[in-house]
Amino acid sequence: MIAAIDVGKLLELVWAAALAGVAVAVCFSLVVIGATRAGECRRHRRSGSATAYAVLSAVAGAAVLGIVAFGIAVITAK
Repeated sequence: MIAAIDVGKLLELVWAAALAGVAVAVCFSLVVIGATRAGECRRHRRSGSATAYAVLSAVAGAAVLGIVAFGIAVITAK
């Protein structure tokens, strides 16, 4: 038996997976950068910059968790 392959759906899967992978990688790198720079700024007594980097890290972490939750929701819905 020969299975029919929907090329349009296959290409949609490829670009969506690539986009999601890049989004997760960028957001997680912002988590790491924000946490690292916040620590450095705290050591050098720059509390304003440390707070800004900590907020960046927290927002990017929330974005990563949101992307993961959305991905799990999509997988379980199908």
